[in-house]
Amino acid sequence: MDYGQAQKKWLITTLLVLIAGLALTPAVNQKATTDYELLFERAFVTFALARTLNGVISAVQGTEVALQPAGVGVTLTPGEILDPVNDLVERFSWIMLGATISLGIQNVLLDVSAWWVITALLVALAAWMLWRLWLPAKPPAASRNVIRHVFVILVFIRFAVPVMLIANDLLYQQFLESRYQVSTEVITEAGQDLEQLRAEATLDHQEQQDSSVFDSISNAWSNTIESMDLSGRFARMQARAGEVTEHLIQLSVVFILQTGLLPIAFLWIFLQIFKFLFRSIRIDGAHKS
Repeated sequence: MDYGQAQKKWLITTLLVLIAGLALTPAVNQKATTDYELLFERAFVTFALARTLNGVISAVQGTEVALQPAGVGVTLTPGEILDPVNDLVERFSWIMLGATISLGIQNVLLDVSAWWVITALLVALAAWMLWRLWLPAKPPAASRNVIRHVFVILVFIRFAVPVMLIANDLLYQQFLESRYQVSTEVITEAGQDLEQLRAEATLDHQEQQDSSVFDSISNAWSNTIESMDLSGRFARMQARAGEVTEHLIQLSVVFILQTGLLPIAFLWIFLQIFKFLFRSIRIDGAHKS
């Protein structure tokens, strides 16, 4: 046996022992479970935020603002400003529903990866391959190929989802966390501001309805001033609508990446790596006796 073949044997041995050891320890799954719970909590909170914002916008859209500047009655509604935002919130709610469904599937797969049967089979095959590596016999080539393929499948089932969740969280912390935090803060503040605008408009409308005939002369002047102030309120509402639109898109990007594109990409890369490793390394043919 030459030096290169001995190195390859020890490399394969180290890899098999490492895989078996990681499969037996709960550390990988515990870390993945923690990352999953944080991601699910973010998705749940964001979904609730979207539904709350949808309710606020619907309430604002149903608010009428009545004015009588210079004795002429005018009734205004903010629906035209907020209608596109409300449509976007509805679509965002569907995105978040899809995200929570994806997370539910990932949770099931995470439980499958931690199933003791998968771990036992993986460790048994790793032990068998080590035995064949150091105490060589000559089983048929077809059986060796089947065992290697089964081993790759078991490694994928055992580690793909936990590693994907861990990698997903690392990428979130590096690139997406600031986007998520800023966007949720802006949307929360925008919802509160819109609710305040609705309350102000409702209060003004009630005060106008409760005023007596003797107040009509003074109300004519105050309503004229209010009509000027109303343009400022609608400008605030329009600015908030623009902010909500921008940051709903940002949140959509975050959750489409974290619950859709990145899991698929990580699982594909993970599978390709193990297919390459066990296609290029022949466990039983790595040495000469």
